[in-house]
Amino acid sequence: MLMEWFRSFFFYFLIYSFLGWIIEGLFTLATKGYFIKPNFLFFPIKPMYGFAAVWLIELKSILPMGLFLIAAFFIPSIIEYLTAYVLSHLFHLKYWDYSHCAYQLSGYICLRFSIYWFFLCLSLIYGLHPYVAYFYTQIHVFWFYFFPTSLFVFLTDLVLTFHHKPIYWSKQRS
Repeated sequence: MLMEWFRSFFFYFLIYSFLGWIIEGLFTLATKGYFIKPNFLFFPIKPMYGFAAVWLIELKSILPMGLFLIAAFFIPSIIEYLTAYVLSHLFHLKYWDYSHCAYQLSGYICLRFSIYWFFLCLSLIYGLHPYVAYFYTQIHVFWFYFFPTSLFVFLTDLVLTFHHKPIYWSKQRS
């Protein structure tokens, strides 16, 4: 049972991480005129979107509505803050900067984008996720066989990122 939960968790994580990459690309296209935005990993996924989504998917079933709404506001912002902090302090990278925005914290998060994430999360949980969950029920037998390869590819991306990108990052800083 735990392994089936992990397989579904990882499926949702990959789907929502990829959709996060699409959302950021579209946002960059709308605001800067080009689609591609720098990415920490080699593959087109943004894990902070996947982590926020799967965490909220799990919490929706155990929290009362009021607490879930509070979680839907704070969880994406906490993940965004922690991601920005780690990228900045461990890798000397800064993919976004909210320091020019009102009600911001260290330039990592701001109230305006926290509100955007809140509504995006509600749209995901109540609008998109029921369809993605249904899709998973239709392909879970196939996913059972594809899951090990997907996990291997994801972990390989992490290893390659941490092995190769420090060279790139040091060249960027000099």
